[in-house]
Amino acid sequence: MFSKVWDEKSENISRKVLERIRLKKLKNQLRHCYKNTQYYRNKFNEIGIKPEDISTWEDFRKLPILMTKQEERLSELESREKLGHTYGMHLGVPPEKMIIIRNTSGTTGNPTFSYSYTEADYERFKQCLARVYWLASLRPGDRVLNCFPVLGGIHGSGGLWGGAMIHMKVIPLEVGAESGPEKTIQYSLLTKPNGLLASPSFAEALIDVCPKVTGKEIKELEIKKLLLTGEPGIEIPAIRKRMEEGFGGKWFVWWALYGEVCASSCGLEEYQGMHEVAPDFCVHAEDLVDPVTKNPLEIEKGVIGEAVMTALGREGLSFIKYETGDVIQVFTEPCECGYPGPGYRFKMIGRVEDMLLIEGVRVFPLALRQIINSFSPKLTGAMRIVLAEKPPKINPPLRIKIEYGYGIEKGQLLGLEREIKAKIQEGLGIGSEIEFLPPASLGKSVWKTSIFEKMFNQEG
Repeated sequence: MFSKVWDEKSENISRKVLERIRLKKLKNQLRHCYKNTQYYRNKFNEIGIKPEDISTWEDFRKLPILMTKQEERLSELESREKLGHTYGMHLGVPPEKMIIIRNTSGTTGNPTFSYSYTEADYERFKQCLARVYWLASLRPGDRVLNCFPVLGGIHGSGGLWGGAMIHMKVIPLEVGAESGPEKTIQYSLLTKPNGLLASPSFAEALIDVCPKVTGKEIKELEIKKLLLTGEPGIEIPAIRKRMEEGFGGKWFVWWALYGEVCASSCGLEEYQGMHEVAPDFCVHAEDLVDPVTKNPLEIEKGVIGEAVMTALGREGLSFIKYETGDVIQVFTEPCECGYPGPGYRFKMIGRVEDMLLIEGVRVFPLALRQIINSFSPKLTGAMRIVLAEKPPKINPPLRIKIEYGYGIEKGQLLGLEREIKAKIQEGLGIGSEIEFLPPASLGKSVWKTSIFEKMFNQEG
Protein backbone atom coordinates (compact mmCIF):
# COMPACT_ATOMS: atom_id res chain seq x y z
CA MET A 1 0.00 0.00 0.00
CA PHE A 2 1.53 3.29 -1.09
CA SER A 3 1.56 6.45 1.04
CA LYS A 4 -0.56 9.42 -0.02
CA VAL A 5 2.56 11.60 -0.29
CA TRP A 6 6.17 11.03 -1.27
CA ASP A 7 7.87 12.74 1.67
CA GLU A 8 5.71 12.10 4.74
CA LYS A 9 7.97 14.08 7.06
CA SER A 10 7.96 17.27 4.98
CA GLU A 11 4.56 17.15 3.29
CA ASN A 12 2.58 16.47 6.47
CA ILE A 13 3.79 19.46 8.48
CA SER A 14 1.39 22.16 9.68
CA ARG A 15 1.20 25.65 8.27
CA LYS A 16 2.65 27.01 11.51
CA VAL A 17 5.66 24.70 11.32
CA LEU A 18 6.16 25.58 7.64
CA GLU A 19 6.26 29.30 8.42
CA ARG A 20 8.87 28.73 11.13
CA ILE A 21 11.02 26.60 8.78
CA ARG A 22 10.70 29.14 6.00
CA LEU A 23 11.71 32.14 8.05
CA LYS A 24 14.83 30.35 9.30
CA LYS A 25 15.77 29.25 5.77
CA LEU A 26 15.02 32.70 4.39
CA LYS A 27 17.38 34.43 6.83
CA ASN A 28 20.13 31.93 5.99
CA GLN A 29 19.54 32.40 2.25
CA LEU A 30 19.75 36.19 2.49
CA ARG A 31 23.01 36.01 4.46
CA HIS A 32 24.48 33.50 1.99
CA CYS A 33 23.63 35.62 -1.04
CA TYR A 34 24.82 38.90 0.49
CA LYS A 35 28.12 37.34 1.50
CA ASN A 36 28.81 35.24 -1.60
CA THR A 37 27.27 36.98 -4.63
CA GLN A 38 28.19 40.35 -6.05
CA TYR A 39 24.78 40.68 -7.67
CA TYR A 40 22.68 40.51 -4.51
CA ARG A 41 25.22 42.43 -2.43
CA ASN A 42 24.91 45.29 -4.91
CA LYS A 43 21.10 45.03 -4.90
CA PHE A 44 20.86 45.18 -1.13
CA ASN A 45 23.30 48.07 -0.95
CA GLU A 46 21.26 49.98 -3.55
CA ILE A 47 18.10 49.80 -1.43
CA GLY A 48 19.98 50.42 1.82
CA ILE A 49 19.12 47.13 3.51
CA LYS A 50 21.22 44.32 4.93
CA PRO A 51 20.12 40.72 5.59
CA GLU A 52 19.96 41.30 9.35
CA ASP A 53 17.30 43.95 8.76
CA ILE A 54 14.90 41.22 7.62
CA SER A 55 13.63 39.59 10.81
CA THR A 56 9.96 38.93 9.97
CA TRP A 57 7.88 37.78 7.02
CA GLU A 58 6.40 41.29 6.82
CA ASP A 59 9.91 42.75 6.46
CA PHE A 60 10.59 40.38 3.58
CA ARG A 61 7.38 41.18 1.72
CA LYS A 62 8.25 44.88 1.74
CA LEU A 63 11.38 44.23 -0.31
CA PRO A 64 11.15 45.25 -3.99
CA ILE A 65 11.71 42.82 -6.84
CA LEU A 66 15.46 42.10 -6.91
CA MET A 67 15.82 40.22 -10.20
CA THR A 68 14.01 40.20 -13.54
CA LYS A 69 14.57 37.87 -16.47
CA GLN A 70 16.45 40.63 -18.29
CA GLU A 71 18.65 41.26 -15.24
CA GLU A 72 19.35 37.53 -15.05
CA ARG A 73 20.54 37.58 -18.67
CA LEU A 74 22.72 40.64 -18.01
CA SER A 75 24.14 38.94 -14.91
CA GLU A 76 25.18 35.96 -17.04
CA LEU A 77 26.68 38.24 -19.67
CA GLU A 78 28.72 40.05 -17.02
CA SER A 79 30.05 36.81 -15.52
CA ARG A 80 31.13 35.59 -18.96
CA GLU A 81 33.03 38.82 -19.59
CA LYS A 82 34.53 39.27 -16.11
CA LEU A 83 34.77 35.81 -14.56
CA GLY A 84 34.90 33.43 -17.51
CA HIS A 85 31.77 31.41 -16.65
CA THR A 86 28.17 31.66 -17.83
CA TYR A 87 26.28 31.15 -14.55
CA GLY A 88 25.91 34.81 -13.67
CA MET A 89 27.05 37.23 -11.01
CA HIS A 90 24.38 35.73 -8.71
CA LEU A 91 26.34 32.47 -8.42
CA GLY A 92 26.98 31.82 -4.74
CA VAL A 93 29.68 29.14 -4.99
CA PRO A 94 32.90 28.63 -6.98
CA PRO A 95 31.98 27.57 -10.55
CA GLU A 96 33.74 24.22 -10.17
CA LYS A 97 31.06 23.18 -7.63
CA MET A 98 28.41 23.21 -10.38
CA ILE A 99 27.79 19.64 -11.58
CA ILE A 100 24.67 20.12 -13.74
CA ILE A 101 24.56 22.72 -16.52
CA ARG A 102 21.14 23.16 -18.10
CA ASN A 103 19.44 26.11 -19.73
CA THR A 104 15.85 27.31 -20.08
CA SER A 105 13.92 26.79 -23.31
CA GLY A 106 14.34 30.42 -24.40
CA THR A 107 10.63 30.82 -25.19
CA THR A 108 10.62 34.46 -24.08
CA GLY A 109 14.11 35.37 -25.32
CA ASN A 110 17.69 34.13 -25.07
CA PRO A 111 17.90 31.06 -22.81
CA THR A 112 19.43 31.39 -19.36
CA PHE A 113 21.35 28.77 -17.38
CA SER A 114 18.90 28.83 -14.47
CA TYR A 115 18.69 25.03 -14.26
CA SER A 116 22.31 24.54 -13.27
CA TYR A 117 23.05 22.92 -9.94
CA THR A 118 25.58 22.06 -7.31
CA GLU A 119 25.36 18.53 -5.95
CA ALA A 120 23.24 19.70 -3.01
CA ASP A 121 20.92 21.76 -5.24
CA TYR A 122 20.58 18.81 -7.59
CA GLU A 123 19.42 16.61 -4.70
CA ARG A 124 16.85 19.26 -3.70
CA PHE A 125 15.45 19.37 -7.22
CA LYS A 126 15.13 15.58 -7.40
CA GLN A 127 13.22 15.60 -4.12
CA CYS A 128 10.88 18.32 -5.41
CA LEU A 129 10.15 16.47 -8.65
CA ALA A 130 9.56 13.21 -6.79
CA ARG A 131 6.83 14.94 -4.76
CA VAL A 132 5.28 16.29 -7.97
CA TYR A 133 5.26 12.94 -9.71
CA TRP A 134 3.87 11.15 -6.68
CA LEU A 135 0.91 13.53 -6.34
CA ALA A 136 0.34 13.15 -10.10
CA SER A 137 -0.22 9.38 -9.59
CA LEU A 138 3.16 8.00 -10.73
CA ARG A 139 4.39 5.02 -8.75
CA PRO A 140 7.38 2.63 -8.72
CA GLY A 141 7.43 0.53 -11.86
CA ASP A 142 5.54 2.97 -14.07
CA ARG A 143 7.01 3.32 -17.54
CA VAL A 144 6.83 6.97 -18.52
CA LEU A 145 7.59 8.35 -21.98
CA ASN A 146 9.37 11.71 -21.69
CA CYS A 147 8.45 13.80 -24.72
CA PHE A 148 10.14 17.07 -23.85
CA PRO A 149 13.07 18.47 -25.85
CA VAL A 150 16.41 17.28 -24.54
CA LEU A 151 18.49 19.74 -26.55
CA GLY A 152 18.02 22.59 -24.07
CA GLY A 153 15.52 23.13 -21.29
CA ILE A 154 15.04 21.23 -18.07
CA HIS A 155 12.04 19.03 -18.80
CA GLY A 156 14.01 16.71 -21.04
CA SER A 157 16.36 15.63 -18.27
CA GLY A 158 14.20 16.54 -15.29
CA GLY A 159 11.97 13.55 -15.91
CA LEU A 160 14.95 11.26 -15.49
CA TRP A 161 16.04 12.90 -12.26
CA GLY A 162 12.71 12.96 -10.46
CA GLY A 163 11.65 9.61 -11.85
CA ALA A 164 14.73 7.91 -10.46
CA MET A 165 13.73 9.02 -6.97
CA ILE A 166 10.46 7.07 -7.00
CA HIS A 167 11.89 4.14 -8.98
CA MET A 168 9.73 4.68 -12.03
CA LYS A 169 11.15 3.94 -15.46
CA VAL A 170 11.50 7.10 -17.55
CA ILE A 171 11.84 6.34 -21.24
CA PRO A 172 13.66 9.23 -22.94
CA LEU A 173 13.49 9.63 -26.68
CA GLU A 174 16.82 9.62 -28.49
CA VAL A 175 16.49 13.31 -29.36
CA GLY A 176 13.40 14.26 -27.34
CA ALA A 177 10.41 16.09 -28.79
CA GLU A 178 12.68 17.30 -31.59
CA SER A 179 12.18 13.88 -33.20
CA GLY A 180 8.51 14.63 -33.83
CA PRO A 181 5.26 12.83 -32.99
CA GLU A 182 5.64 10.12 -35.66
CA LYS A 183 8.89 8.79 -34.22
CA THR A 184 7.47 9.13 -30.71
CA ILE A 185 4.57 6.86 -31.62
CA GLN A 186 6.93 4.30 -33.13
CA TYR A 187 9.12 4.43 -30.03
CA SER A 188 6.14 3.94 -27.73
CA LEU A 189 5.14 0.81 -29.64
CA LEU A 190 8.53 -0.65 -28.75
CA THR A 191 8.73 0.48 -25.12
CA LYS A 192 5.03 0.24 -24.13
CA PRO A 193 4.84 3.14 -21.65
CA ASN A 194 1.82 3.64 -19.38
CA GLY A 195 2.59 7.31 -18.67
CA LEU A 196 3.46 10.45 -20.61
CA LEU A 197 5.42 13.63 -19.86
CA ALA A 198 4.62 16.19 -22.56
CA SER A 199 3.34 19.63 -23.44
CA PRO A 200 -0.39 19.82 -24.27
CA SER A 201 0.44 20.66 -27.89
CA PHE A 202 2.69 17.60 -28.25
CA ALA A 203 0.13 15.33 -26.59
CA GLU A 204 -2.55 16.60 -28.98
CA ALA A 205 -0.22 15.97 -31.92
CA LEU A 206 0.18 12.36 -30.74
CA ILE A 207 -3.61 11.93 -30.76
CA ASP A 208 -3.79 13.20 -34.34
CA VAL A 209 -0.76 11.31 -35.68
CA CYS A 210 -1.23 7.89 -34.09
CA PRO A 211 -3.95 6.61 -36.49
CA LYS A 212 -1.81 7.61 -39.47
CA VAL A 213 1.24 5.76 -38.14
CA THR A 214 -0.37 2.68 -36.59
CA GLY A 215 -3.92 2.52 -37.93
CA LYS A 216 -5.05 2.62 -34.30
CA GLU A 217 -6.37 5.29 -31.95
CA ILE A 218 -3.80 6.33 -29.37
CA LYS A 219 -5.93 5.02 -26.50
CA GLU A 220 -5.09 1.51 -27.75
CA LEU A 221 -1.45 2.13 -26.73
CA GLU A 222 -2.57 2.08 -23.06
CA ILE A 223 -0.91 5.35 -22.03
CA LYS A 224 -3.11 6.12 -19.02
CA LYS A 225 -1.20 8.67 -16.94
CA LEU A 226 -0.87 12.06 -18.63
CA LEU A 227 1.45 14.61 -16.98
CA LEU A 228 1.22 17.76 -19.07
CA THR A 229 3.03 21.07 -18.67
CA GLY A 230 4.95 23.74 -20.58
CA GLU A 231 2.09 25.95 -21.78
CA PRO A 232 -1.17 27.29 -20.34
CA GLY A 233 -4.59 25.95 -21.27
CA ILE A 234 -4.56 22.28 -20.30
CA GLU A 235 -6.81 23.12 -17.34
CA ILE A 236 -9.55 24.28 -19.74
CA PRO A 237 -12.34 21.64 -19.48
CA ALA A 238 -12.73 21.18 -23.26
CA ILE A 239 -8.98 20.62 -23.73
CA ARG A 240 -8.81 18.29 -20.74
CA LYS A 241 -11.76 16.30 -22.11
CA ARG A 242 -10.03 15.89 -25.48
CA MET A 243 -6.86 14.63 -23.80
CA GLU A 244 -8.58 12.17 -21.48
CA GLU A 245 -10.93 10.83 -24.13
CA GLY A 246 -8.15 10.66 -26.73
CA PHE A 247 -5.77 8.68 -24.52
CA GLY A 248 -8.40 6.97 -22.40
CA GLY A 249 -6.40 8.06 -19.35
CA LYS A 250 -6.18 10.53 -16.47
CA TRP A 251 -4.87 14.06 -16.88
CA PHE A 252 -2.59 15.95 -14.46
CA VAL A 253 -1.03 19.38 -14.90
CA TRP A 254 2.30 20.03 -13.18
CA TRP A 255 4.90 22.77 -12.77
CA ALA A 256 8.63 22.86 -11.99
CA LEU A 257 9.81 26.43 -12.42
CA TYR A 258 13.61 26.57 -12.00
CA GLY A 259 13.42 23.42 -9.93
CA GLU A 260 11.93 25.43 -7.05
CA VAL A 261 8.24 26.08 -7.73
CA CYS A 262 7.08 22.47 -7.89
CA ALA A 263 3.36 21.78 -8.05
CA SER A 264 0.80 19.33 -9.41
CA SER A 265 -2.94 18.99 -9.75
CA CYS A 266 -4.53 16.34 -7.57
CA GLY A 267 -6.75 14.51 -10.02
CA LEU A 268 -10.19 15.54 -8.75
CA GLU A 269 -12.81 15.59 -11.48
CA GLU A 270 -13.14 19.38 -11.22
CA TYR A 271 -9.80 21.14 -11.55
CA GLN A 272 -8.74 22.62 -8.20
CA GLY A 273 -5.47 24.21 -9.28
CA MET A 274 -1.97 22.95 -8.61
CA HIS A 275 -0.79 22.10 -5.10
CA GLU A 276 2.57 23.50 -4.05
CA VAL A 277 4.32 20.30 -2.98
CA ALA A 278 7.63 21.83 -1.84
CA PRO A 279 6.83 25.11 -0.06
CA ASP A 280 9.66 24.35 2.36
CA PHE A 281 12.07 24.81 -0.57
CA CYS A 282 10.60 27.94 -2.13
CA VAL A 283 8.36 30.99 -1.65
CA HIS A 284 5.99 31.54 -4.56
CA ALA A 285 2.20 31.73 -4.13
CA GLU A 286 2.53 33.72 -0.89
CA ASP A 287 4.45 36.56 -2.52
CA LEU A 288 2.28 38.26 -5.16
CA VAL A 289 2.54 41.72 -6.69
CA ASP A 290 0.28 43.69 -9.00
CA PRO A 291 1.41 42.84 -12.58
CA VAL A 292 1.53 46.52 -13.55
CA THR A 293 2.50 48.51 -10.43
CA LYS A 294 4.58 45.68 -8.81
CA ASN A 295 3.12 46.64 -5.42
CA PRO A 296 2.62 43.75 -2.93
CA LEU A 297 -0.85 42.19 -2.77
CA GLU A 298 -2.57 40.83 0.31
CA ILE A 299 -2.68 37.03 0.16
CA GLU A 300 -6.28 35.91 0.51
CA LYS A 301 -8.61 33.40 -1.12
CA GLY A 302 -8.87 33.99 -4.86
CA VAL A 303 -6.31 36.79 -5.11
CA ILE A 304 -4.77 37.25 -8.58
CA GLY A 305 -1.28 38.64 -9.07
CA GLU A 306 2.19 38.07 -10.45
CA ALA A 307 4.14 35.45 -8.51
CA VAL A 308 7.53 36.46 -7.09
CA MET A 309 9.88 33.55 -6.40
CA THR A 310 12.48 33.14 -3.68
CA ALA A 311 14.50 29.94 -3.37
CA LEU A 312 15.17 28.64 0.14
CA GLY A 313 18.40 26.74 0.68
CA ARG A 314 19.82 26.97 -2.82
CA GLU A 315 23.59 27.43 -2.66
CA GLY A 316 24.55 27.82 -6.32
CA LEU A 317 22.28 29.99 -8.47
CA SER A 318 20.08 31.80 -5.99
CA PHE A 319 16.81 33.54 -6.79
CA ILE A 320 15.56 36.12 -4.31
CA LYS A 321 12.48 38.20 -5.10
CA TYR A 322 12.64 36.95 -8.71
CA GLU A 323 10.00 38.33 -11.07
CA THR A 324 8.54 35.16 -12.65
CA GLY A 325 6.18 36.86 -15.12
CA ASP A 326 3.49 34.29 -14.21
CA VAL A 327 0.11 35.69 -13.21
CA ILE A 328 -1.64 33.22 -10.92
CA GLN A 329 -4.74 32.93 -8.79
CA VAL A 330 -4.11 31.67 -5.25
CA PHE A 331 -6.40 29.53 -3.10
CA THR A 332 -5.60 29.36 0.61
CA GLU A 333 -8.26 26.92 1.83
CA PRO A 334 -7.74 23.11 2.02
CA CYS A 335 -8.57 21.06 -1.08
CA GLU A 336 -11.31 18.42 -1.13
CA CYS A 337 -8.76 15.85 -2.31
CA GLY A 338 -7.27 15.72 1.18
CA TYR A 339 -3.67 16.41 0.16
CA PRO A 340 -2.09 17.32 3.53
CA GLY A 341 0.70 19.62 2.32
CA PRO A 342 0.84 23.06 3.98
CA GLY A 343 1.40 24.95 0.70
CA TYR A 344 -1.31 26.81 -1.18
CA ARG A 345 -2.95 25.97 -4.49
CA PHE A 346 -2.78 28.16 -7.58
CA LYS A 347 -4.15 28.37 -11.10
CA MET A 348 -2.30 29.87 -14.03
CA ILE A 349 -3.98 32.99 -15.41
CA GLY A 350 -1.34 33.93 -17.97
CA ARG A 351 1.98 35.63 -18.60
CA VAL A 352 2.55 39.32 -17.86
CA GLU A 353 4.01 39.86 -21.34
CA ASP A 354 0.84 38.34 -22.86
CA MET A 355 -1.51 40.64 -20.96
CA LEU A 356 -3.47 43.06 -23.14
CA LEU A 357 -4.95 46.37 -22.00
CA ILE A 358 -8.11 47.19 -23.93
CA GLU A 359 -9.77 50.43 -22.79
CA GLY A 360 -8.46 49.83 -19.27
CA VAL A 361 -9.52 46.16 -19.14
CA ARG A 362 -6.80 43.56 -18.50
CA VAL A 363 -7.24 40.62 -20.83
CA PHE A 364 -5.23 37.38 -20.68
CA PRO A 365 -5.29 35.00 -23.68
CA LEU A 366 -6.07 32.04 -21.41
CA ALA A 367 -9.40 33.63 -20.43
CA LEU A 368 -10.25 34.11 -24.09
CA ARG A 369 -9.25 30.52 -24.89
CA GLN A 370 -11.62 29.28 -22.19
CA ILE A 371 -14.48 31.08 -23.90
CA ILE A 372 -13.54 29.81 -27.37
CA ASN A 373 -13.19 26.23 -26.15
CA SER A 374 -16.60 26.39 -24.49
CA PHE A 375 -18.10 26.38 -28.02
CA SER A 376 -16.63 22.96 -28.89
CA PRO A 377 -17.41 21.15 -31.22
CA LYS A 378 -18.80 24.13 -33.14
CA LEU A 379 -15.22 25.47 -32.96
CA THR A 380 -12.02 23.41 -33.13
CA GLY A 381 -10.44 25.50 -30.35
CA ALA A 382 -7.62 26.76 -32.57
CA MET A 383 -7.40 30.55 -32.51
CA ARG A 384 -5.04 33.50 -32.95
CA ILE A 385 -5.23 36.98 -31.50
CA VAL A 386 -4.25 39.39 -34.27
CA LEU A 387 -2.13 42.29 -33.02
CA ALA A 388 -1.85 45.23 -35.38
CA GLU A 389 0.00 47.28 -32.76
CA LYS A 390 2.57 46.55 -30.09
CA PRO A 391 0.95 45.39 -26.83
CA PRO A 392 -0.06 45.75 -24.12
CA LYS A 393 -2.37 48.68 -25.06
CA ILE A 394 -4.66 47.57 -27.88
CA ASN A 395 -7.35 49.62 -29.56
CA PRO A 396 -10.75 47.87 -29.64
CA PRO A 397 -12.20 45.74 -31.00
CA LEU A 398 -9.94 42.76 -30.33
CA ARG A 399 -9.31 40.94 -33.60
CA ILE A 400 -9.50 37.13 -33.42
CA LYS A 401 -9.07 34.40 -35.99
CA ILE A 402 -11.04 31.26 -35.09
CA GLU A 403 -11.40 27.86 -36.77
CA TYR A 404 -14.99 26.69 -37.04
CA GLY A 405 -15.65 23.03 -36.35
CA TYR A 406 -15.91 20.10 -38.73
CA GLY A 407 -19.41 19.83 -40.18
CA ILE A 408 -20.28 23.49 -39.57
CA GLU A 409 -21.85 25.10 -42.63
CA LYS A 410 -20.98 28.65 -43.64
CA GLY A 411 -24.63 29.61 -43.25
CA GLN A 412 -24.32 28.89 -39.51
CA LEU A 413 -21.39 31.25 -38.95
CA LEU A 414 -23.34 34.50 -38.60
CA GLY A 415 -25.36 33.20 -35.67
CA LEU A 416 -22.28 31.59 -34.16
CA GLU A 417 -20.39 34.86 -34.46
CA ARG A 418 -23.11 36.70 -32.53
CA GLU A 419 -22.99 34.08 -29.76
CA ILE A 420 -19.20 34.27 -29.43
CA LYS A 421 -19.10 38.07 -29.41
CA ALA A 422 -21.81 38.20 -26.76
CA LYS A 423 -19.98 35.71 -24.53
CA ILE A 424 -16.68 37.60 -24.91
CA GLN A 425 -18.41 40.88 -24.06
CA GLU A 426 -20.11 39.32 -21.05
CA GLY A 427 -17.05 37.45 -19.78
CA LEU A 428 -14.25 39.90 -20.53
CA GLY A 429 -16.03 43.20 -20.99
CA ILE A 430 -14.55 43.93 -24.44
CA GLY A 431 -15.74 44.08 -28.02
CA SER A 432 -14.33 41.68 -30.60
CA GLU A 433 -14.00 41.24 -34.35
CA ILE A 434 -14.03 37.63 -35.54
CA GLU A 435 -12.63 36.08 -38.70
CA PHE A 436 -13.66 32.47 -39.24
CA LEU A 437 -11.31 29.98 -40.90
CA PRO A 438 -11.87 26.35 -41.97
CA PRO A 439 -10.66 23.56 -39.64
CA ALA A 440 -6.88 22.94 -39.64
CA SER A 441 -6.16 26.35 -41.24
CA LEU A 442 -4.10 27.76 -38.39
CA GLY A 443 -1.79 24.81 -37.97
CA LYS A 444 -0.36 23.44 -34.74
CA SER A 445 3.01 23.34 -33.10
CA VAL A 446 4.20 20.06 -31.64
CA TRP A 447 5.91 21.92 -28.79
CA LYS A 448 4.19 25.19 -27.84
CA THR A 449 1.42 26.72 -29.91
CA SER A 450 1.55 30.50 -30.29
CA ILE A 451 -1.58 32.46 -29.42
CA PHE A 452 -0.62 35.69 -31.21
CA GLU A 453 -0.34 36.73 -34.85
CA LYS A 454 1.78 39.87 -34.82
CA MET A 455 1.21 42.24 -37.73
CA PHE A 456 3.27 45.14 -36.38
CA ASN A 457 7.02 45.80 -36.77
CA GLN A 458 8.43 43.92 -33.77
CA GLU A 459 11.74 45.75 -33.96
CA GLY A 460 10.12 49.15 -33.68
